[in-house]
Amino acid sequence: MKSKIWYNLKQILIILGAALAAAVSIELLLLPSNVVVGGASGIASILDILLTNTNSAKWYFSVGVWVVAVNIPILIYTFVRFRKRFAVKTLLYVVFLAAFLLVFRICNLAEIFKKAMVAEGEDIDKVLYVVIGGALHGVSLPMILSVNASTGGSDVVGLIVQRHSKKSSSDAMRLILATNIVILLASSLSYYFVRGDSIEAINMFIYSVAAMFIGEIVQELIFKGFSAAVELEVTTEKPLEMAQALQNELKHGTTSVKVVGGYSHQERDMIICIVNKSQLPRARRVISEVDPGAFAYVENVKEVIGRGFANKEIELEDNK
Repeated sequence: MKSKIWYNLKQILIILGAALAAAVSIELLLLPSNVVVGGASGIASILDILLTNTNSAKWYFSVGVWVVAVNIPILIYTFVRFRKRFAVKTLLYVVFLAAFLLVFRICNLAEIFKKAMVAEGEDIDKVLYVVIGGALHGVSLPMILSVNASTGGSDVVGLIVQRHSKKSSSDAMRLILATNIVILLASSLSYYFVRGDSIEAINMFIYSVAAMFIGEIVQELIFKGFSAAVELEVTTEKPLEMAQALQNELKHGTTSVKVVGGYSHQERDMIICIVNKSQLPRARRVISEVDPGAFAYVENVKEVIGRGFANKEIELEDNK
């Protein structure tokens, strides 16, 4: 019972952290720069910019309110069609995000943060805000996926399309990216038609695309960290001893392949083993201990799917 309580508490804390990272990114960094992100948060952000101009006195029309409003249809669909734990955790993220955004707006933290970061009479460094804001926003998605939940918005829509159309996860990610680009373009056009400022509308689109791609880069780096691995290929005269030692020390399986040396024309055995990057020092020690005359090299592996390696891709399942 204690372990279950701690497990659920840890998941809630991760969701809380993801929501906090996204809220700081949106409210303190991106919105003051007139920059929006994709998905439901992007739609909510442009509504905030157009209706309140990020004025704390109009918090009832701020991004925190619109995040909930835009996500309501998606959350209802999620509760009806998917597993309840997935739906509940997604709802928690949306509620936490909205709460943080509303508290930040009511307390006018964006202005306080600006005074702390920028000298009086000077403008904010928009590039710095966009870089940090995009990176911070990119952290939230891997965190929320690590607890088998979603940030709502276009993420859920993309996964729904993936399930119904039988497309691969790569196709779903491309759909999400295309959807987010359309949202950014629509946001810039809306800004132009409402405010009549073509220069700022163009800047909004450019900086928003930059923030989105910075977030994508951060996400990719984090996801690679989950399954960062290398391929270790060892040519040795002691294949059985080498394979056994690597398996015992690294806890990963090995594959043996017969090879012929191009210079010596002698047959040898090559032991292939996929290991985590952090295990390389131990692998080197094992190789030198078992066969000091072995020849080994390492190749980077883009992704590993299988036992012994984390795989954070989330598949939505029917609520049966």
